[in-house]
Amino acid sequence: MGVLFRRKEVGSCPVIINQTKTTIVVFLERGTFFNKQVLLSGEAMSMTKEEMGGPLPYRVHAVVGDERSLPTKKQSLQNLAAVAAIPTAFCAAVLVTAVSAGTLTGPAMALSPMVSGMVVQGVVIDSAAILAGTLVAARAATVSEMLIKKHPENFIFKSKPQLSGHRIFSIQGGMNDGPIKMCTIKERDYKRLAIENHKSPMRKDTNTSRSLQL
Repeated sequence: MGVLFRRKEVGSCPVIINQTKTTIVVFLERGTFFNKQVLLSGEAMSMTKEEMGGPLPYRVHAVVGDERSLPTKKQSLQNLAAVAAIPTAFCAAVLVTAVSAGTLTGPAMALSPMVSGMVVQGVVIDSAAILAGTLVAARAATVSEMLIKKHPENFIFKSKPQLSGHRIFSIQGGMNDGPIKMCTIKERDYKRLAIENHKSPMRKDTNTSRSLQL
């Protein structure tokens, strides 16, 4: 039902689709950050006129991460350092989970070739080190920081200013698939995607200790 279900509400507002292979956090910027949401692969977020707050230009941000990696209420999300902390926390959690499980699947499999060869505290990081449990939590955090600094474009995206109006943005790439990029697709192509989970922006008062504060 995607576009058709939200058409009367959305009007001339943007829709953002996650066509990457991982979970991403998306939000808009117009002086401050607003209209944030966590999107799994294949999910989309649409906004109403009220949620857009007027016809002024805005930027689209997309970063690799999930709800667990969002800043706490005390930390907030007010600057680029806080934005970079999202994929850093996400990657560290993925690596630690892989160590605990003793297997590389999903995001951990995508990260493995990217971290292979890194040396942290005298330990060479590779798939064997991860599976053997050599990558402890402290090292995982360091590896994540190094990874984001080395390949920021694969984890953090910020668009050029976008004019108001109904546009459908597709977020692609990310992590081992290369830099995150955004392109505009036509509505007929969007309908063919048959998006089943169509989200609205998170509420500012979302009752969670790790909600994205703006």
